[in-house]
Amino acid sequence: MNSSRYILARIAAAFGIHRKNRRLSEAADEMHLLRQAEEILGEDTWEQTEGIEALNSEYWNLRKLQMSVGKLEKAIEEADAILQQSHDERNSILNHSNEVCQVIETERDELVRELEQLNAKRDKIVSRAQLVKRNFEASRTKVMVLTGEEDEGGSDHQEVIREERAKLSEYKASFDKLKKGREEVGVQISELEAKISELETQIETDRKRHREEASGAYQNIGKANRDKSKLTAEVGLLEAEMTQHFSEIGRYISNHAGTDPICTKICKEHAHLIAQMQTLHTSIALNHKLAAIADA
Repeated sequence: MNSSRYILARIAAAFGIHRKNRRLSEAADEMHLLRQAEEILGEDTWEQTEGIEALNSEYWNLRKLQMSVGKLEKAIEEADAILQQSHDERNSILNHSNEVCQVIETERDELVRELEQLNAKRDKIVSRAQLVKRNFEASRTKVMVLTGEEDEGGSDHQEVIREERAKLSEYKASFDKLKKGREEVGVQISELEAKISELETQIETDRKRHREEASGAYQNIGKANRDKSKLTAEVGLLEAEMTQHFSEIGRYISNHAGTDPICTKICKEHAHLIAQMQTLHTSIALNHKLAAIADA
């Protein structure tokens, strides 16, 4: 929405053509773009905000989170190295297996790959269940706090409490469903492990050493996959938290250009992005103004 379109819309409004819903929809879309721009600005410039007192919390939290992510990424690289080493070891063992064992070993390998996928699936279920549990605890704590405030004569929170209790029921149902899913996958894993064990007993005695070495490699692969899955999930949570700080920083910088020297300098260095944000601010305001006219 620019000034020309605004004038045309005002003229249309004078003839009873308001399109309020369209204005509000455009404003919502533009607000989403603005939040994205704030996040981009914050991510690009947060390292320059150490001297801004109002952003001390965001800056140092990002420093801490960045350090944590770095450690986790290093751990992921180590898990990848172990995984690759284990795969190489397994492949070497399989290449030295005699032809008599090849058919059985090929069948076993297929089952092992399925087992790895099931282990990864179970790890994902466990990670999702942990997140649901965290949300459940947070919601339950919120209900306790709001109920306590009401008991002490505070504000009426009944509507919020009802909503949170509904969420608690949803969280519990989700958790139960995830638990059931984990148990079902566990049964499948047990069945596959049993089949793998049966096949391995068929391998000739002269290949027993290779089988035992392969078993160790498979265990390392499973553990490395679980470790990597867990570490990747932790990185995702930290990056989501960093995104929130980026948005806060970008919003502050764009709002304090001209009053804060550091913000002013940063905005000059990102003039194109700032111009786009200002355009979005103006357009959002004009769309809201037109929507308000429709209610007048």
